[in-house]
Amino acid sequence: SSARLLPRRLPAPLASEEVPSAMSFAAVLSQRVSAKRQETKEREKEGQKWLEHETKLVDSAVDLFKRRCVRAAENMQCQLSVSFEVLTREVPGFPTYTVKDSTYLVDSWGDAEPAMWFYARRGPTEPFTHGLPIQFAELLEGMMPQFMAKVKELGFKSCSREAGTWKVRVSWQTPQEAAQNGGFVAETNGHAAGRHATASLVAAPAVAPAIAARSPPLTAVMEDERPRAYDGASRSRSRSVRPRQSRKSRSKSPTEVPSGTEVPTSDAEGGI
Repeated sequence: SSARLLPRRLPAPLASEEVPSAMSFAAVLSQRVSAKRQETKEREKEGQKWLEHETKLVDSAVDLFKRRCVRAAENMQCQLSVSFEVLTREVPGFPTYTVKDSTYLVDSWGDAEPAMWFYARRGPTEPFTHGLPIQFAELLEGMMPQFMAKVKELGFKSCSREAGTWKVRVSWQTPQEAAQNGGFVAETNGHAAGRHATASLVAAPAVAPAIAARSPPLTAVMEDERPRAYDGASRSRSRSVRPRQSRKSRSKSPTEVPSGTEVPTSDAEGGI
């Protein structure tokens, strides 16, 4: 009769080949949690750097906005509409964009790093990938709430953002309203100033912080001729950045860097 085959028994593992105990495996997991927490803290620090840098950029834009309000007041105007994107062109060290396939992407970060913005706006959970394309409109949109808040603190009669654009429209009291509401009216030789007096001398207390303090005269060209920067919308055509033109040859255009919800308009830019 044929021999009966018995199952082969495997040799017992040596001590050095034993599977790690549950306690040692859990310790490894704890170490990984600790390492990830440290990575997250480092990324949060990078994000905080951007928030501090962003505040400085926005403060510079607010100062430019106030200077334009002064100019409008001196021209006897009591309202103004300015594009936030146009203002940022004059802010030193502000990020710039390039056009690629009809999409407007950040190409220079000035004094900051893209990772700083990434961790501040998208969170510290995932690591930043160098070369990641970032929409210029997304960058601006992240600054708009802070810019609007700072402008509203200046005490304007009205302050609002035009729907779907970067334009901010403000208004302040007329000389008559200022006088009725307890404001002051400048006098010349004991008589109230006439209609040719500068509007900066006729200001209600509420708007004094916004326009009463004169800023140094503007020496830089107020607007660059840049293409419209969209956040990926397909309704624009790709155009290269044009060289700076003289103010006489420059034509006004609609909002330069609209958000994705911009309402098309033929109105000219209201900034001064």
